[in-house]
Amino acid sequence: MALLEADNIAFSYLKNKNYIRNLFLKIEQEDFITIAGKNGSGKSTLVKLLAGIFPPDSGKVLFSGKDISSFSRKELAMKLSYLPQYGVPFYDGIRVGEFLLLGRYPYRSNTSFFENKNDINSVNEALEFSGISGLKSKLLNELSGGERQKVLITLSLIQLDIKSELRGKILIIDEPLTYLDIHHQYEIFSMLSDLNSKYGLTILVITHDLNIALRFSKKTILMNDGKVIEFDITKKVITEDTLKKYFLINSQIVKYNEISQIYYNHNEYS
Repeated sequence: MALLEADNIAFSYLKNKNYIRNLFLKIEQEDFITIAGKNGSGKSTLVKLLAGIFPPDSGKVLFSGKDISSFSRKELAMKLSYLPQYGVPFYDGIRVGEFLLLGRYPYRSNTSFFENKNDINSVNEALEFSGISGLKSKLLNELSGGERQKVLITLSLIQLDIKSELRGKILIIDEPLTYLDIHHQYEIFSMLSDLNSKYGLTILVITHDLNIALRFSKKTILMNDGKVIEFDITKKVITEDTLKKYFLINSQIVKYNEISQIYYNHNEYS
């Protein structure tokens, strides 16, 4: 059984004009999947449908075989975490440790207004895993772009309860590399890779950096015009022919020390 499945879903922003249509997709447990495609191809819309942010106009999104709409928000938050493209608001005067306690919301009763020992331990363990324990007392508005992205991923780990089993859970991220330098880009994807390979967390992430996708992801979904064009092992999806056909650019993919690298010919566009 797939962990997350799109079963013939359709979605439109405008009446009588489908944007996503007749889409089938199966994401297996412990997959590490990147979603690629030109701007406007439907990537962000797809992940919002899969995360339950948008309800499909028709068809179903299933989590472990169960309609995602049948979960309560708290139930779903314990199993699936979604980070939008531009993150969440960072307010002045709030420290990282205080902000991260928000991730414990699904585990609190309606009458519980204060953090307990489990909440504190979960935050500390997630901070240690992410390597950002030193940021706990810093104000959110003092953080760099790379630090902010690490804090947001740490928030997701707290929401999914890193102290428990992460297998059977999924982290969905829309463009985690926006505004980050190359050092932080590789740091973020190395962290995601560890969460997938060592902890069994299923990862679904949108990225425009196809070299990053080639290096880290197991599979890639290629989208165009609201459709899934290809979904397979990454090196079978990201090819010179694919780049020419769907990204309108000539390229050469070279393999060195088991790592594939795309070299773009910026003087030759299709």
